[in-house]
Amino acid sequence: MKWWAWLAALLWVLSGCAGATSEVPPQPTATVALLSATPLPTPTSTPVPTATPTATPASWVTAPAGGIPHYALDITLDAGLRSLEAVQRVTLVNDAADAWDEVVFAVLPAHQPEVFLLSQVVVTTTWQQQPVAPRLEGTMLHVPLPVPVLPGEPVQVQLIYSLIAPPVAASDWPPLENFGASARLIQAGDWYPTLVPYDEGAGWRTWVYSPVGDPTIYEIATYDVALTAAPEIVAAAAGEVAIEGETRYYHLDRARSFAFLASPEFQMLEGAWQGVPLRSYYLPEYAVAGQAVIDVAKRALALFSELYGPYPYAELVIAQNAYYGAMEYAGLVSMTGYGYETYTGNPFNLLVSLTAHEIAHQWWYGAVGNDQVYEPWLDESFAKYSEVLYYERYHPELVVTWWQYSVDQWAPSGPVNRTIYDFSDTATYIHAVYGQGAHFMADLRALLGDTDFFAFTREYRAAHEGGLATREDFFAAVRARTDADLTPLIVTYFSD
Repeated sequence: MKWWAWLAALLWVLSGCAGATSEVPPQPTATVALLSATPLPTPTSTPVPTATPTATPASWVTAPAGGIPHYALDITLDAGLRSLEAVQRVTLVNDAADAWDEVVFAVLPAHQPEVFLLSQVVVTTTWQQQPVAPRLEGTMLHVPLPVPVLPGEPVQVQLIYSLIAPPVAASDWPPLENFGASARLIQAGDWYPTLVPYDEGAGWRTWVYSPVGDPTIYEIATYDVALTAAPEIVAAAAGEVAIEGETRYYHLDRARSFAFLASPEFQMLEGAWQGVPLRSYYLPEYAVAGQAVIDVAKRALALFSELYGPYPYAELVIAQNAYYGAMEYAGLVSMTGYGYETYTGNPFNLLVSLTAHEIAHQWWYGAVGNDQVYEPWLDESFAKYSEVLYYERYHPELVVTWWQYSVDQWAPSGPVNRTIYDFSDTATYIHAVYGQGAHFMADLRALLGDTDFFAFTREYRAAHEGGLATREDFFAAVRARTDADLTPLIVTYFSD
């Protein structure tokens, strides 16, 4: 019996909605391989704990602490950094007024065939546990529930799967190969099935994968992770708790994701800012750049904590990746390998500006989430404008240069509130939405003045901490700080 099938069977013994799909351009159906596996025993009747007639039977699953979804991930990474096997258990509670007949996960790696290999799904409800047959529609995994889960009831979904990391090219832009491997490292971002938001009265919020920007919507959750890998593998991840033998343990509270990078070649530097541990992982020939990101991180954390409120995580990890782009995750930055290769020590450098940008995302994506598919400007406008705020504070002589080379040379135009489906590639999307977003934030700041603008950013963050903010939330926070007519600004930057 395979180890993972044995584990699933053991867990079975011991452990005790119709999706609303938005109208978007059509997408080819991704395929997912179903591995053969020894099935869990299917109960012949609903298993109920033995009890006397007057005793209250114990529930098979209990609601996670605070009602926040809990992810337990047991990951085994192969020594060649090309594949991993995972047992994933997600426990959540139905906090809506609707009964659920399914739970839906976004599986971004499934946009490529033969990358996500699902072998088994088991659902545990209050009084029973049962293997089920899910269906994959594009990158949306619909898990049927054997009985409806009523408001206030918990449910647990266990998934057993493997992932084969596709090759990463140094010239790739995100989101392609956010999960992938080069000859020297693996970058595991957006790699596991994640719960999609549930909209009361409408159902699970699904979307069509597009290889542009961040085709994700992440709500907060608690993560407990066990990552097993060969002793020579150095793993870069946030939330490290302990290392026992070949297994690393991680815990993250109120996080939107768990991601990691790993390599047998990684070197590591440590630092700290006001008690927040900082760790920088890099390939051996880039030690100077590895120190530079620590230095930038200290300055960025000081500035953004002042302007946006306290840093939302217990630590910050920055790791060199294998492609052109950089990506934010909870407490972790996957930083462009190209930036390390081209770093010269000059403060006006891609590595410096992107480090500031991705650290700003710890507030705008991390603390305050948003729909990155349909309203990506909500986090990217903040993150891009945070770059110029960094230069204003620490290198004011470079502010004009930043605007010229980071934004205006690309001649951004058009509405800021476009979706990822309005673009055919990430580069065009970034130059348009990020650039217009930075100009919008600059004009908003000019309208409000510095005192009210930065009061707005702190109040907006505090009001929507841990949630998914919307355009309406954004402008409500703005209007709480000004009586000025916003119409000219909205007409200039928004399509409606």
